[in-house]
Amino acid sequence: MSTRSTAIARGVVIQVLAKFSALPLSLLTIAIATRYLGAEGYGIMAAAVVFAQTFEAFTELGVGTIIVRRVAGLGGNLERLVGMNISFSTAYALPLAIIAAIAGIGVYWGDFEQQAAVCVLAAGLIFTTVSSCFEPVFDVKVRYSSAASAEFLSRVLTLSAGASVAYFDWGLLAMCAVQIIPQALRLGIQWWGARRLTEIRWVVDWTEMWRLLKEAFPLTIISIIAVLYWRADGLLLSLLGTSEQVAGYYTALQIAFTLTLISQVFERSVLSTINETYNSDRDRFARAVDQGYRFLLLVGLPIAVIGWPLAHRMADIVGGEDGVGVFAGPPLQFFFIAVAMTFLSAIVSDGLIAAHEQRYLTTMSTINLAINIVGNIILIPRLGAVACGIMLIVTETIGVLASQWRLRRHGVHPLPFGYLLRLAPAGLLALGAIWLTYDLPLIVPMAAGGIAYFGGALLVGAIPAAMRNALLGALRPKSLDRMEAEAAGDDDGLGVAPSAPTVEPRVDPSGVGLDAATTVLPGMAPVPERRAPDEALDAETTQLGVTSSRPTVAAGTRTTSRRDFSDITDVPTMELDMAALQTLRMRQQGKYVDMRVIRRG
Repeated sequence: MSTRSTAIARGVVIQVLAKFSALPLSLLTIAIATRYLGAEGYGIMAAAVVFAQTFEAFTELGVGTIIVRRVAGLGGNLERLVGMNISFSTAYALPLAIIAAIAGIGVYWGDFEQQAAVCVLAAGLIFTTVSSCFEPVFDVKVRYSSAASAEFLSRVLTLSAGASVAYFDWGLLAMCAVQIIPQALRLGIQWWGARRLTEIRWVVDWTEMWRLLKEAFPLTIISIIAVLYWRADGLLLSLLGTSEQVAGYYTALQIAFTLTLISQVFERSVLSTINETYNSDRDRFARAVDQGYRFLLLVGLPIAVIGWPLAHRMADIVGGEDGVGVFAGPPLQFFFIAVAMTFLSAIVSDGLIAAHEQRYLTTMSTINLAINIVGNIILIPRLGAVACGIMLIVTETIGVLASQWRLRRHGVHPLPFGYLLRLAPAGLLALGAIWLTYDLPLIVPMAAGGIAYFGGALLVGAIPAAMRNALLGALRPKSLDRMEAEAAGDDDGLGVAPSAPTVEPRVDPSGVGLDAATTVLPGMAPVPERRAPDEALDAETTQLGVTSSRPTVAAGTRTTSRRDFSDITDVPTMELDMAALQTLRMRQQGKYVDMRVIRRG
């Protein structure tokens, strides 16, 4: 069984389980808010959330990705670069929040409640802007426990605060304030976590900061397009539709698009594989993308098949049968199909970036954004929130087909429609199981549909042995640790690489020079002989690691031959650009997204 395939599978399993562990808390918070505020009040809050989050493209500006690239690939000084970003972001955060609030007042002129809600939600941009400064620390160190803690604790605190607002009847604006608690808590936890990994201090160097901003400008443009693509429909709905329709749209979005975590985690797990194989072996690159198609079709199809018939029941449970649930059910059906389509768009986007087709991807995304806006303007007055779901399906389908056509230039096989046909019997079995158990509690038809689907897929041979073995190996707690230790030729395994000192400085391919203050030269800091206990990999990141191209052998350890692991940062910098693109592309949930890197096997 391949160490690489098991590593990818285990990365998907661990991260999905970690994310979904807090999902019930999120749904319970939505249920409390919808029942307390009603369809109209929840619609006002949802419109304010959507409007404020359209400004999230300006909270990070792509600087974090450039910092990771400079530190990991060019020997930059992590502490100094992060310090400069903190200084800039702290000064930049308040004006950004004020601009968002003023824009909201202008857009919703004459609606005092909506204006006040936007002003409260805009304050969350301050916390998001500053907390983004610490993300490069976790990406360089490959340590994400703080981010995971922030994710779970923020949901617990949000649920508690939302229940308190409803119990004491503190009103709409208090419930809006609850929505920025996760951003504030994330800032505190990530600051604490980053301090444990490196020195955190303010550094003022506006000249060098301006260079960082110029280098990050292309990523900023991509981020703006990505965020607008996911927010434009909700923003247009708030202007052209009713508060009840906005409430239904936002509730459906929260329910359905949480499932994109599956594809998101998968694409991050295979990101380094796709980048590596494109540069070293085009046949393996084509096979990796093809296997990605099949896996994502396997796990994406049941979302549409099971979600469509059960969407109204899910909406009623979360939003209430006589409240928001009435308006959330119809768009939720279409959102489930759109989510299934995003699974394929994830893998084709990875492939395009690996093939250095980011300009084509940006152009295509811009065209899709325009189609999305025009389509929503035409359909929203007639169909309400359902129009948003329809246009997402249309634009995602266009994006997948156009991307796959472009990838065929690089040897990638056509979409495996034959494999999709093989999954059809499994889908029919799932629908039959749902029909037989529909009147039972919701969890029963959901479970019956899932079991019938995967059981049918197994019977018809749609889950090949290699995929089966990789998934089963991922679930064995110690199998991956043992195999990676053997692959490394050392029973102790590999630790987390220190930041700058392990990487030799190189010429900046983008032409942006590094000054002496932000470049670590050889000999400036010694590489520790042994990994410190506090840098040991936790269970969440056991399969991850960053190694230099010539692994350092600690004094006193055996010097037997071991595999020469290349520095994963030698993979083209487009890998890091992809991380930035997908992080912002999937922020429709307002959640932090972990960047995972599987080391080469």
